[in-house]
Amino acid sequence: MSIEWSTLLFQLFVFLLPFALIIACCLFIVKRIAIKQKAIDELEKRVAALEQERKRPES
Repeated sequence: MSIEWSTLLFQLFVFLLPFALIIACCLFIVKRIAIKQKAIDELEKRVAALEQERKRPES
């Protein structure tokens, strides 16, 4: 019985492909959430700075 390496490698690739796709999707989602959270944090800082400027008494 001889092992056909090309068939074995193809089956291994097809078997691992769904796992790789799931991991890639998870990484994409996590990265996207991190980018959105960073943008939200920057906006909150800008809002806080504007509120501080508004509260300052005019000379």
